[in-house]
Amino acid sequence: MTTARARSHYHHGDLESALISTARKLVRQDGAEHLSLRQVSQEIGVSPSAAYHYFPDRTSLLSGLGFSLFEELADFQEKEISKIAGNSARAARERFRALGRTYFHWAKKEPHLFNLMFGDFCSLEKSPQNQREENRAFINLTKCLDELYEFNLISDKMRPYGELLSWSVVHGATSLIIGGHLEVEDFETTLDAVELALGIKG
Repeated sequence: MTTARARSHYHHGDLESALISTARKLVRQDGAEHLSLRQVSQEIGVSPSAAYHYFPDRTSLLSGLGFSLFEELADFQEKEISKIAGNSARAARERFRALGRTYFHWAKKEPHLFNLMFGDFCSLEKSPQNQREENRAFINLTKCLDELYEFNLISDKMRPYGELLSWSVVHGATSLIIGGHLEVEDFETTLDAVELALGIKG
């Protein structure tokens, strides 16, 4: 696609989405370290000035991409959790465990994108909502913990620590495995440890 044709194509289209989609493809391949707004613009055949209208610099583009990835992660989680039917203590525990597995599986499949999400570009102060609790992936965790609590699988004493403990441990193990410091098989042991720490009853 030539630049002239691209300008026409995106005149009434969604250039912002195209920029994020192209940035995603490039980061997925090579990581975020060397990505530039000019490179993304050239990839889809628009002028840098057209891209600057939506993203004034590289940082804003990577931030936009990073926050869209949290939505992608949440979509994947919700799809997998929905496969576990039932309104029982057993189903609640299975959904909680599936939530941890989806986090790990998504990160293992997309390590460059995962690293971007939890790098400097997507820190809380840069979030458009500026609220961790408005992140759908975080909401999914809260819902699973609330469900465990409703079935009396987590005590009153431990429920307030559920999100912090679960996310920190699962994220830490995921990062260590992706970095080659733990074995893939260690992740299930991590989930066992989270359940034990929360006092989740078998």
